[in-house]
Amino acid sequence: MPAAHPSITYERLREVTDSMFASTTDDLLGLETEWAVHPVADPMSRPDLGRLLTLADSPLPEAGRVTVEPGGQIELSSAPQRSVSEAIRAVDTDAAVLHQGLSRIGLRAENSAVDLRAPVRILDQPRYRAMNAHFDRQGEAGRWMMTNTSSVQVNISNDPTDPLGRWHVLNLTAPVLIAMFANSRAVDASGTTWASARQGIWWNIDPTRTRPVPVTDDPGGSWLRYALDALVFFIPTQGPGSQSGVGVREPMTFREWMHKGHELGWPTIDDFRYHLTTLFPPIRPRGWMELRVLDALPRAERAAAALAVATIGQSGVREELHERLPDTSDLWLDAARYGLGHPRLAEAARILARVLSSYAKDVADREHVDLLDSFLDSFTARQLTPGCGAWLTLPIDLTGTGPRPRPAGSGGGRGVPPQPVVDVGRGAPQGRAGGNRAEQLTLATRHGQL
Repeated sequence: MPAAHPSITYERLREVTDSMFASTTDDLLGLETEWAVHPVADPMSRPDLGRLLTLADSPLPEAGRVTVEPGGQIELSSAPQRSVSEAIRAVDTDAAVLHQGLSRIGLRAENSAVDLRAPVRILDQPRYRAMNAHFDRQGEAGRWMMTNTSSVQVNISNDPTDPLGRWHVLNLTAPVLIAMFANSRAVDASGTTWASARQGIWWNIDPTRTRPVPVTDDPGGSWLRYALDALVFFIPTQGPGSQSGVGVREPMTFREWMHKGHELGWPTIDDFRYHLTTLFPPIRPRGWMELRVLDALPRAERAAAALAVATIGQSGVREELHERLPDTSDLWLDAARYGLGHPRLAEAARILARVLSSYAKDVADREHVDLLDSFLDSFTARQLTPGCGAWLTLPIDLTGTGPRPRPAGSGGGRGVPPQPVVDVGRGAPQGRAGGNRAEQLTLATRHGQL
């Protein structure tokens, strides 16, 4: 809630952003997985909010938390677990109960990363109205993200002995993970093809809050600068936890709000903390690391992705990846466009797969290691991704806001020399062109986390 006079300093804000990278006592991991929800009797309509909220209040056997996203997607957040296998089992168990509950009320959950229904919100809190209006000023992609996309998110503690290690390695590997686990193959209204249309949608949203945070030797400073330069779209008008607030109609960064104020007042430290919850970089620091790049996936592929991330985060594995993995920091958008059809990403994925095969057995139970090995053999080794079997046709153009990827096979960074990008899946449609952080780890609000 804004103050009548300036009340915060850059030093105080820096304390907040530095705290996001502090070491943790417990080494925990949690999973969040989303599903599009369709009424069985009328699959192109949206589910009834009241019925979803009633279902969300029902306890689950593994203590997962259910929340509702703006378009009626249902999200299941596991309780923080001490191993990735425990997290996978917890989500699988709770998901089975959740899906049975949906079925009993005439609803069906789908593993679709991008939903093709008309984008309609069923949540109408002031935050979501303001977010929708803010994104609409820049194009259609924002409302599609809010209502028509679903993901798998992996939350992992900052390493108790090396708190910055996972920040660096997740940023190193995220473009490769986008390419490996892409599950929303589509052609957009311009005829542009995407391996992960969900990531293409994100790339077309307000770049001040969706681009990667620059990776430097001073992550707390980088996160602070990122947050200060991001646009403010909503100002809470009551204390923390309240849903009341006002949308910001004229462009204003948090830095500008600090310097010039607003008709509602000057930002407080609570306003800054709230502002951080409106930023959505691919890896978001929150006192733990949120990996936000994975498309929604079926059960087995979801387990493989979770184990891949958990293995990447281990000491020893991190160091080996920094030594062996080619630089793909210029390929975030290319990963969404081409997946493993991009030669540098394909080479990086092969290296990552070899590392995962060597170390995953030290991280998870045999059944989950087998799922990862099967994924790497069935998909990565064959230069395929989970979404290769089908095409979506999107009615929106995803080439307008974000910078276009470089021409296929352009060089840059370490790794293989420039080569043509190869589409290794089925052809495009005819006529189309190719209290403590342990407790906070996966806590969600009742109405989602956007």
